[in-house]
Amino acid sequence: MVLESAGLLMNYLQTGETSLALSPGWLAGQGNFFDFARRTFAGVSSGADPFSLIALGITVLMLTPYARIVAAVVYYSLERDWKYALITFTVFAIITLGLLFL
Repeated sequence: MVLESAGLLMNYLQTGETSLALSPGWLAGQGNFFDFARRTFAGVSSGADPFSLIALGITVLMLTPYARIVAAVVYYSLERDWKYALITFTVFAIITLGLLFL
């Protein structure tokens, strides 16, 4: 939420407007989520602008539960709890497919 707020504040300071006009390139529907994340990280690394900060915040929010599932698969595998490792891996696969075919 901090990144989104920073992007909105930056937009307000630059334009004096409280609304955003997003270009089609920032929509996640063009490709999959991982392409959107790659474009977002490239946009932030080339210079922070309001849209890239907001997109980075959304990307971080979406990747947080994804990273937690990856950590859970690793943890259950190291603990040799194969039942929960399989269940968690199944959830991981479903979420990955959802992010790939957004």
